[in-house]
Amino acid sequence: MKSNRFLPVFSVIVLLAFVVIGCGPQATPTEPPATDTPTALPTETPKPTATSRPTATPNLAATKEAEETTARIQSYVDNGYLASIDGKLFKLDDYSREMAQINFLDVDFAGYQDVVQNFAVWGDVKMQSARDVAYPEYSGCGFSFRINPDNFDGYTAYITNDSVLLTYCNSSINRCGEIGKTRGQGTLNLPNPAEVKMEMIVNDTQAYVLVDGEFIGEYSLFTDKMTDPGYILYSIISGTNAEYGTRCEVTNAGMWIVK
Repeated sequence: MKSNRFLPVFSVIVLLAFVVIGCGPQATPTEPPATDTPTALPTETPKPTATSRPTATPNLAATKEAEETTARIQSYVDNGYLASIDGKLFKLDDYSREMAQINFLDVDFAGYQDVVQNFAVWGDVKMQSARDVAYPEYSGCGFSFRINPDNFDGYTAYITNDSVLLTYCNSSINRCGEIGKTRGQGTLNLPNPAEVKMEMIVNDTQAYVLVDGEFIGEYSLFTDKMTDPGYILYSIISGTNAEYGTRCEVTNAGMWIVK
């Protein structure tokens, strides 16, 4: 795997929470006492008419989201990014961050606290740079994935104004090397600021990135390391020290974990 350049790395903190629910005993019905006193037969009491009960209002937003997710995952299978539609959907947290440290990246947990190996992730990305940035510098917004919980080695994938940037990070030398694309243009031409929809699919040794529904690139990952499950994180990189540096927001984000 070719490395074109290197960037410094980061650190993170994890928080978890749990909820417990219980239930109590039910009362046992009793039978009325018997009697020997003769009683007049009661006249027939008319049966009450059935009262219609209101039906539950369907959650249209949830139904629409489920339909969109099914269509999205099916398109990944149809295009060969995933082998099947088997998996589970998780909502991710919204993200907002700015950083003005040139050539540095920073990360935050995306809302899923367990490790994951193969997955699809997506979100609406807003990004802005205080200064126009060009190669060899990058300002960008995206995800880090397969991040090792012990040493934070792993991968990053960014949307920048002129490209999709994938890197592999080695904490022992505090550097991230760029991964060249296997297929696709890999390039973008976005304004500053920019708003796009980012999708990324990671399947074993391949990663695929789409922007606004368009296939941008396929990237080959390592086959002998960084193959284990790891954290999925939000990530930001700055190509300038000016003012706020780089601003990054991610909303409407979700993740499909492959079974």
